[in-house]
Amino acid sequence: MISRRQAIAGAVVAPAMFGGIAVAQPVPQGPVPPTIEEFLKPEMDRDAALSPDGKRIAILTSKTVGEKTTATVTLLNADAPDTGRLTLPLGEMEVLGVYWANETRLLIKFRMYAQVEQAQTGARVKRQSLAQKGLPVHRLVAIDADGQNSKILFDDGTAKLRELFDLANVVDMLRDDPRSILMQAWNADFGAWWLYKVDVYSGKPQVVERGELKTWTWQTQNGVPVLRYDGNERGTVMSIFVRPPGAKNWTFYRTVRRGDWAKLDFNVVGPTKEPGVMLAASRADEKDTLVLRKFDLATMALGEIVSAPAGKDVDVALFTPGGDLLAAGYVDDRRAYQFIDPAFGAHFRALNKYLGNENNIFFFDVSGDGTRFLARVTGPREPGSHYFYDRTAKRFDALGQSKPWLTQERLARIETLPVKTRDGAAITAYLTVPLATGPRPLVVMPHGGPEVRDSVDYDAFAQVLAAQGWLVLQPNFRGSGGYGKAFADAGRKHWGDRMQEDVEDAVAQVVATGRVESGKIAICGYSYGAYAALMGAVRKPDLYKAVVAIAGDSDLHETIAFAKAEEGVDSPAYLYWLDTIGDPATDGEMMRAASPALHADRVKAPVLLMHGTDDQIVSPKQSRIMAQALKAAGKPVEHIEIKGRGHRDLEEDDWKLVYTKTVAHIARAFSA
Repeated sequence: MISRRQAIAGAVVAPAMFGGIAVAQPVPQGPVPPTIEEFLKPEMDRDAALSPDGKRIAILTSKTVGEKTTATVTLLNADAPDTGRLTLPLGEMEVLGVYWANETRLLIKFRMYAQVEQAQTGARVKRQSLAQKGLPVHRLVAIDADGQNSKILFDDGTAKLRELFDLANVVDMLRDDPRSILMQAWNADFGAWWLYKVDVYSGKPQVVERGELKTWTWQTQNGVPVLRYDGNERGTVMSIFVRPPGAKNWTFYRTVRRGDWAKLDFNVVGPTKEPGVMLAASRADEKDTLVLRKFDLATMALGEIVSAPAGKDVDVALFTPGGDLLAAGYVDDRRAYQFIDPAFGAHFRALNKYLGNENNIFFFDVSGDGTRFLARVTGPREPGSHYFYDRTAKRFDALGQSKPWLTQERLARIETLPVKTRDGAAITAYLTVPLATGPRPLVVMPHGGPEVRDSVDYDAFAQVLAAQGWLVLQPNFRGSGGYGKAFADAGRKHWGDRMQEDVEDAVAQVVATGRVESGKIAICGYSYGAYAALMGAVRKPDLYKAVVAIAGDSDLHETIAFAKAEEGVDSPAYLYWLDTIGDPATDGEMMRAASPALHADRVKAPVLLMHGTDDQIVSPKQSRIMAQALKAAGKPVEHIEIKGRGHRDLEEDDWKLVYTKTVAHIARAFSA
């Protein structure tokens, strides 16, 4: 379901343009594209929350000056959001999110940084100032709506729980119990996650459920755990257990692949109002796309289809706090919904028209009666903002701006391009168009995964490149997700040919329009996109003048060997990669032909490789192999290892390095 955590986590938010494009006084030089520092500048308005009764709105704001970060919560009357505001200072605090525990009690998620001393009983944490950053530690503090009676949750009078890294993981807001919420926390003595009922006034926890050694989390119905998820250490495989209401024991249901960018073929998105019945996005019964259907916990059978958008994969569902399903969500270039009430569709179209039909509206908080909503709005020229929508009053109010310096006229727009491939297939690509006019250099940026997709939305990396005056092309080649199983399957064991051909055909189509400056095309990617960049340089050495590959594979035999060693031969993750990349026993020649490191002598463009030293998804050995192969072939290469970073945990300083190095590398090649 669309939860508070899913809707806001990791959001980089910025101002909405209320009523179309804002018109500034003309200046001779026109709008100035943002700098890398401006893209990375900390957000201001971080989050928003709607009380369960829909009467109050809370807006969480952060301000950073030098090393000091302070935060406030602003409260609005939802009946008249444009009149009267109460602002509560929170002090020096790095805030991440705000939630209503009940109608009058707020929860603030914040992060502090701690030094860690390893001990036999677990990690011992000592709080440090924000200026002396160590490991991030997440906490929840509860306060009354008047700013009084603050309490950090999990205060049980001992130091044991307070020493843990994450004490801010809410599993269920328990809307029928205004005094409590359900949270999970690590029990160091038992080496497992446990589930706790936590009093939002006293902060004291009470054990509800003890997880197994491999338990990750739970899902609930009416406050009772009915699904448990166990996983392996790498986070690539997940086992699902069910326990219907009234049952005592957990029953194994199935194991699925999970992890970075993993495309799930079964995902429980939330509960129904029927006891023991959940809603799941599933591709059962040979369906090509993921549809939303009922899942009976007692029989573990999939039943009635509730929502099935034509040709698109359902990925989320929208519920009222009481559990009424409002809509199933999917991506169709932009965020779209199939509403249970068809009349809501007209409202949604009107909201999109009001925003210029170029943004995505992500509903998250909903009032109990299903008439008031909060939404996060993002788009190519909208890094994100929060809106309040009152369906009855027909109001759509902008609540806040998180990056007001990134105004719409300074950012690059996106065009959607239908592409016909050489074998007659149809794919979609997106072209980010810089402010500069005339033929421009082009950077091709294949997405990661590969079984995910790009869409018309804010992409910080693409915007950084466009700010240099470069076109950015992002094709959804075959093998991408979101378009159904057949489209994804069309890329299986075709990493080195069909998927590359789709990228090449998209590039050729853009070049044919005359919009690309002659001789100035580069290719850049992350994860699978990095592999595609390297393979593109092998296949089309005269096309690309610069190559940037971040955390990508280069030797597919090594990729499969790494997965086998880490996962085991019967792991769903390992079997998935055998099916997706190839089996060395039967596909060895194809895999060698599709391994860029084995053909480094064909590469002509200078290559920049970047990789985190702690990457558990794509081994840093892959970039080392590529660097060594390029050097042995006498090719120009720069290899940067980012110390202590994994596959997707780059911090602000790391992104500054990635952006700066990428821009400098490509700019040198374009100017040569």
